[in-house]
Amino acid sequence: MFNNAAQMKSAIKDLHNHRESKKAQVIAISGIEGSGKRSLTEKIAAALRLDGLNVAVVHTDDWEASKEIRFNVMNSPEEYYLNAYRFDEMFEQLILPLKLFGSIKTSVNLDDAESPRQIDYNFEDIDIILIEGVYLIQEAFLDLYDYSCWVKSNFDTAFKRLAEQMDIEESQEALVNLFEMLIKPAGQYHIYTDDPIGNSKSIYLEEENTPHE
Repeated sequence: MFNNAAQMKSAIKDLHNHRESKKAQVIAISGIEGSGKRSLTEKIAAALRLDGLNVAVVHTDDWEASKEIRFNVMNSPEEYYLNAYRFDEMFEQLILPLKLFGSIKTSVNLDDAESPRQIDYNFEDIDIILIEGVYLIQEAFLDLYDYSCWVKSNFDTAFKRLAEQMDIEESQEALVNLFEMLIKPAGQYHIYTDDPIGNSKSIYLEEENTPHE
């Protein structure tokens, strides 16, 4: 159990120091939506870089499916869990080549009808790949990771974070409905189906009274 980024950094650096291969190591940092994964990941990355390691940070939000797919009114929580992110493409096009060769230059297009955009990646001589996002601790992906961490949070706290962070035009009522009808039950489905707590190598529980970012 960890409760600050410095502890996590030390564990990952120790893993790197005892690696058996020169390939980049893949670290998955996951949790429910709104658990504070991104902030933690950025802190760990900054600390590892200060120690002289080359770190690539990959946010699964950059590999979201289009809003038409994610927020289809016919979606069940299970369908949201299964289809909201383009995980297969992310691993095949970015993570596995980067792990194997240590460097990559590529782009991903988010084909969202409302706000299409392109994410560019240009990583060189990478030692550690930090992947941050929801639903990463699935049985199909576990063998791809050298280390994994579950960021523990309750759904009430997660909702408060999302309410502060999400850039949506809808009303507060719409956000509550989205969270209660889709995001929360999809997270519960993931926890029940994949047991991410049991399948993670470590658990991160933020210290009380620590400011959230």
